[in-house]
Amino acid sequence: MKDLDASIIALLKRNARMSVTQIAHELRASRVTIDAHIKKMEQAGIITGYTVTLGVEEFRHNVSGWIMITVDANEEEAAIRKLVGMPEISRLFTTNGRWDLTAEIQTPTLESFDNAISRLRQIPGIKETDTSLLLSSRVG
Repeated sequence: MKDLDASIIALLKRNARMSVTQIAHELRASRVTIDAHIKKMEQAGIITGYTVTLGVEEFRHNVSGWIMITVDANEEEAAIRKLVGMPEISRLFTTNGRWDLTAEIQTPTLESFDNAISRLRQIPGIKETDTSLLLSSRVG
């Protein structure tokens, strides 16, 4: 990845709503150049979307946790598709070691958290889970 592309991505990670004009000003490049680089990265699948990052206040009003998941190897892709479709799952990662997947889950109440875990455990191919509630944020 080119240095300019990496700099654009760093700015967009900090603020996904930053305009092309603001990025160009920050990086001392032309608006046309920045726009072309962003479009090229979107077409190449390097940038696949833009998102909203919730602040600490929003975090305090949700029940959040991590769920480590073991999946039958021949059912992993189907399970991932089901997990991605769950609105409570904000992030999903494949991992190495004891657990195959790790999911971040956020819900407004403990009851809805429990319901989400119950639905998750019923997905075909999911063999075992281990859940940890997030109690407080120490960074960011």
